[in-house]
Amino acid sequence: MSQLEGRADGILAPNLDRLARELTVQEAVLSYVWALGGRVFTAGHGEHLEDDASDPMRTAMRQMRGVFHQLDRGLIIKRLTEGRAAKGERGGYAYGAPRFGQRVDDGELTDDEREKAIAETFEH
Repeated sequence: MSQLEGRADGILAPNLDRLARELTVQEAVLSYVWALGGRVFTAGHGEHLEDDASDPMRTAMRQMRGVFHQLDRGLIIKRLTEGRAAKGERGGYAYGAPRFGQRVDDGELTDDEREKAIAETFEH
């Protein structure tokens, strides 16, 4: 980051899937950074260079990685959705952390009287 200008010269991410898990978002972010004259680096790859008409393979390989990151995200969502549905079919609460004022006891969603009392003091 340039101390004089107060702006970043580029971005650094662990890898492209931490930058974006959807190909269209990945490509939009990269295009935007490059349009501003910035550079993009990932720990696993180094610098991701701007697209170059003389090297279409560069773009294709980057986008292919993006496609597989998007697929991985989709598969994770599918597994989580199926797991929640299976847990719900067996009975019990299966949808993440309950809201403030509730808790899960033996797989069932119940009121947490202490938290509920706290919440009620802020409602009035």
